[in-house]
Amino acid sequence: MKKKIFLCDDNLLILEALELILSTTDAMVVSESKSAQALDYIIKEKPDIFICDLHMPGLNGEDLIKQIRTHKEFHDLFILCISASNDGRDIAMNAGADCFLPKPFEINELLAVVNRILTARTH
Repeated sequence: MKKKIFLCDDNLLILEALELILSTTDAMVVSESKSAQALDYIIKEKPDIFICDLHMPGLNGEDLIKQIRTHKEFHDLFILCISASNDGRDIAMNAGADCFLPKPFEINELLAVVNRILTARTH
């Protein structure tokens, strides 16, 4: 079964760029720009990797990650948080993210993290 990567970022340009970059992996890539709808998708589709921005209107990434982590079945969901915030790493990791990349990040850096997780999840 094909692995799933789910993206959530309110910036449509970043979302499109991430989709394009991650389409080079063997995973199916799905995205959402409205953070309030992200948890419903995760519950329904159970992605292997969730990548989200930290600062989004409405439901921010910190609260979204905390909500995800309250569900027992998503304790193993790999969450990668991205942000240009100076204190983003601390906020993301304290909320329950597994990894943090500061914006702007190198494409190869993102692909290395994602491919490592996808490979680990196939074994």
